[in-house]
Amino acid sequence: MRDIVRSPRVVLLVSLSLYFFCLWLMSPQLEYKGYLLAILVLGVFAIIAHHQSTTPWFARLCHLMLLLAAGLLLVGVWNMPFAIIYKVLSVAAWFACMYGFTAYMRAPRKPIS
Repeated sequence: MRDIVRSPRVVLLVSLSLYFFCLWLMSPQLEYKGYLLAILVLGVFAIIAHHQSTTPWFARLCHLMLLLAAGLLLVGVWNMPFAIIYKVLSVAAWFACMYGFTAYMRAPRKPIS
C-alpha cells in the first residue's frame, strides 16, 4: 500500500501543530488540556510499542490500546462543552497525528555517518 504523502515528517508536524492549536484555543481549563494530551500520548505509545512488537499477542494488545485511546478521545470530546468545529478539528488532528506517527515509524531512515 502506498502512502498518501511523501514526507511523514511534514504530516506529523502539521498534525501536531493543528492538535496543539485546537487544544490551546478550545480548552481554557487545565484538566481538558491534560486529558487530551494524555490521549495523544497513549496513542503514540501504542503505535511505538506496536512497531517494536515481537509477538502477535503483543501486537493485538497494542491494537486494543489504540482503539481504547480513540474511544476515550471520542467520548471525552463529545462531553466537553465546546463548539462543534473545535471538536471535529481536534478529533481529525488526533487521527492525523496517529497517521503521521505510523508513517514516520515506517519510513526508512538513513544511518548517521
